Formats: sequence, C-alpha cells, structure tokens
Amino acid sequence: MTSPTGVTPTGATPTGATRTGTTPAGGPPPGRPSPPGRGSLLARTLTLLRPRWPAVALAALLLVTTTATALAGPWILRYAIDEGLVGDRPDTGVITRAGMLYLGLAVAGLVLARLQVELVGRIGEWFVRELRSRTVDHVMSMSVRYFDRTPAGTLVSRMTADVDALQDAVQLGVVPFAQAVLTLAFLVTVLVALSWQLALVCLLPAAALVAATVWFRRASRSAFARVRDRVADTVTELTERLAGLRVVRAFRQEPAATASLLGRSGRQLDANVTAVRIQSVYLTAMEFATVGSIAAVLAAGGALAARDAVTVGTLSAFVLYLLLAFEPVQSLSFLVTVLESAAAALRKIYGLLDEPVDLLEGTRELPDVGPLHAEDVGFRYADGQPEVLRGVRLTIRPGERVALVGPTGAGKSTLAKLMARLFDPTAGRVGYAGVDLRDVTRRALRSRVVMVAQDGQLTNGTLAHNLLAVRPGATREELAGALASVGAGGWLDSLPDGLATQVGEGGALLSAGERQLVALARVCLLDADVVVLDEATSGLDPGTEKLVEAAVAAATAGRAVLIVAHRTSTIRGADRVVLVTTDGVTELGSHDELPVPS
Repeated sequence: MTSPTGVTPTGATPTGATRTGTTPAGGPPPGRPSPPGRGSLLARTLTLLRPRWPAVALAALLLVTTTATALAGPWILRYAIDEGLVGDRPDTGVITRAGMLYLGLAVAGLVLARLQVELVGRIGEWFVRELRSRTVDHVMSMSVRYFDRTPAGTLVSRMTADVDALQDAVQLGVVPFAQAVLTLAFLVTVLVALSWQLALVCLLPAAALVAATVWFRRASRSAFARVRDRVADTVTELTERLAGLRVVRAFRQEPAATASLLGRSGRQLDANVTAVRIQSVYLTAMEFATVGSIAAVLAAGGALAARDAVTVGTLSAFVLYLLLAFEPVQSLSFLVTVLESAAAALRKIYGLLDEPVDLLEGTRELPDVGPLHAEDVGFRYADGQPEVLRGVRLTIRPGERVALVGPTGAGKSTLAKLMARLFDPTAGRVGYAGVDLRDVTRRALRSRVVMVAQDGQLTNGTLAHNLLAVRPGATREELAGALASVGAGGWLDSLPDGLATQVGEGGALLSAGERQLVALARVCLLDADVVVLDEATSGLDPGTEKLVEAAVAAATAGRAVLIVAHRTSTIRGADRVVLVTTDGVTELGSHDELPVPS
C-alpha cells in the first residue's frame, strides 16, 4: 500500500493499477510513430527536394537547353564545310549564315547558363540548409542517454565536415556532373547519326572506359567512406583532447595526446592517399582511351572518305564531337570524386537522422499544479544490461523538498534525470499531476520542471547570453533581478562589464560557485514549479558551498525540490530523505529524525 509520505515499498502495486509506458530499452513507447525507415540515397534526397520540384524542373529544362546550344558548333561546322566550302567555289552566303547561327546560339547559351547556375545554386543552398536544420532538430530531440553514448566529435563532424562536403558538391559537382552525363548522351546520339561506321570504331575504347568507370565508382565509394570515417575520428579525438586539456596538462600527457592525435591524422592521410591513388589510375585509363579513339577514327575516317562513304564535313564534325565527348568523361573523374565524397557524407547524415528518437514530443499541456510522481519506474541503459533502477515509486508534492541518498552507482542521478525527463524510463512512467511526461510538449515540460547539474552547464558567451537561454524575451532588469534573487547582485555589480561579462567555454572564466549562481538564477527566470538539483554543491569548497546553499534556498523557495546529494549538509532541511538502491527506494525520514551518513 502507498505510504502517507508518498513512497511505496519496492515491488508494491496499488490494487487495480497497471504498469504503463513500458518500453524496450532505447525504443519509443507503444503507439508512438517509429522513426522513418532507410531508403535509397537518391529517393530520400528527392523527397527532401519535393517543395522545390518546380524549380528543379525548370533547372533541368535550362540544363538541356544550354547543353544543346553548346553542342551545336560542330554540326554547324559540318554544314559550313559540306555546303559552303566543298566544291569549285565557296558559298559565302552559307558560311555567313553558319557564323550568325553559331553566334546567336552561343549568346543564348551564355544567358541561359547564367540563369541555370543561379537557380541551381539557390536550390542547392536551400537543400543544405534544410538538411542542417533537420539534423539539428533531430539531435535536439534525443535524450541525454544518446549523448552519453555518442562522441561529441562525431556530431560535430556530421554538422561541419559532412555538411561542408555537401556544399562543395552543390557548388562544384551537381550541375557539372549532370551536364557531363547529358552531354555524353547527346554526343553518343549525334556520333551514331553522323556515321555509324565511325561510331563502331569507338566501341572498343569506349567499352574499356566504361569498365574503368565502373571500377572507379566502386573503389572510390568505399575509399571516400573511409575518408569520412577517418575525418570523424580525427575531429572526435581533437574535440576530446581540447575538452580535457587541463587533465592532459596536469598529468603531463602532452606527448601521448599529440601522438594519439597524429596517429588519427596519419590514418586520415592514408585514407586520402588511397582515394587519390584510385583517381590517378582512372585518369591514366581515360588518357589511353582518348588517344586510342582519335587515332582509330582518323585512320578509319580517311579510308571511308576516300570511298566517299563520309564527307569531309562529317569527318571533321565527328572528330570534334569525339574530342568533346572525352572532355566530360575526363571531368567525370573529378566530379565522381566530389559526388562520392558528398554521397559518403550524405549517408553519414542520413544515418544520424535514422537514429530512433528516444525522447518523443508530446501534445498535452501540464495541469497548473500537482505532484511529480514515479510509478513503478525501471531503467536500463541498453538491452542486455542490468537494471539501474527497478520498481521505483516516489511522489514529490508541491513545495516539498526530497533528498536522494545512496551508495555510488545506486541510480540517484539516473532517477533525478528520469524525474526531469532528460530520458524516459524503460518500465513504468513518470508523471505530473497524473499526466505522463511522455505525453507533454517539450515547451510545457521545460517551463515547469528544471534541472541544475553539478557543473552549471554554461556555454561560451556573456552572462546575459546564458541567462537568456532559458527565457529569450527577458529584459536586462529581469536578468539582473534573477541574479540578485540568488544573492549574486553584489557580484554582478562588481563586474566591470556587468551582464556583458564573458564566461568562457563551459563557464571556464567563472569559479565553480559563480557558475552555480548563474544556473540558479536561470531557475528564478524560468519560474519553474519543480527543481531537480543533481549534486549542485558537491564540487564546491565549504565556504562557497554555504553561499550556493543560500542561493539554492532562495531559488527554490515555494517550489517542489528533488535533491541528489552525498553530503549531510546538502540535505539538511529536506522534508524527506529517500534511500535509492537498484531495488527501489526506501524512505529514511527527515534529516532531523534520522542520522544520514555524509
């Protein structure tokens, strides 16, 4: 049965109650939409481009038109030679008409090409922005547990190096690649139309070139996938070393850290060299195919012209078209390199987007007031791992202060994060006034339940920037008032730059106590109903701890408070002290009633 204090003994379930919200570890609750499935790279990209399909269709039309105008020159030359130059007397009228036609098509092609480049650039930049926006939104929807198992450097690489690769593809690869493919299709058709005999002569070199291209595509795909992996590894290593620079310096590990980073960089270099070597082999094969084709066509064309099987104009146009054909083929080696690199980056980004969201957005609002409660809550970090918590039932009433104590690793911080819905339980549910937190909008939840961590969790920027993070519309007077309400008004007045004071990366320019004062001022700005303190004073010296404890009392006055603590001083004044173990929770009483070891 439920005790009057709001804690139910482990394993007890009220009559008629059922367990709700039970899910496999890491999976979404029943009845909620599953994440989108994996599809082909092209299909997913076209789906993302759907809002821009009219612009894409117009760009494709412009591409076809500009390609046709660019390839008209040799055909016009054939007309000028055969109709205007071959014979006893040149026909200047034919030559003039041919020249004017060529000039008109060239000018039209330049104008259309400019429109095409601008349009495609807009489409491509919109696509990159949309992809980055979706990636950021997806990552922001993940629970803390996802960030615990995913290196920050990997996420940084996805949103920087991989997005940069896509921008390179948009600017340097997509249009030239499409134009090269379209040009080759046009040229093959024109070559066969000019002379099927000469076209047959080109079959053997063309077959060798196709085989080389197929090999290059397969080899480069795996090579550039390795390059993207090595880039992510290097960024991850660099990010972690920079974040832990103080530890590296303290233990004199600079040589080891440098060697490790150089090792990652060396593996990235090896991957890049392999990709370049594959590209060089392909370029050599293309050069052989080009030389062989031209030689074969000239030999066969001379013999056919001697028998009047082809005209001089046709042979001239054929050779020029053949030279034009090898230009896009040669450029394809570079373009395929750019696109394969972009495709590898795109697969990585889509892989990130395919990560199932383990903190889904609800639709309900929270009641005005009510208790925060855990009902038969269980949690494990991954399938197959032991449960960190099991059968937890805990209620925190409005205005009540509850302290969590227990041995290291018992799950105190995990329970606190579950109560603040930084991630969801794998069994049972956490609710507010009877409403499952999984059904609540993120905005409503964060405006009512706020968590203060041990390190204050500040970001690089000013004091004002860090305070506005929880309430963007606050005035400078409200920001200063929030600091004053936690006893930091005098400290703010002593700062030369006031609210414009830079806090540094992670608040490094502030002391540990000052970081916690800023974090507690956020609580006052947000005016939340429930405050979860995850060992907010454990890293402070005794003098600073008393200052921060006074700030905690001011920031949490009249609010429901859940405190995770190791020290006896931290839980002094708690209405209830709860012991947390892997088997559940047990109430010990108040701090004044029962001795609690520090």
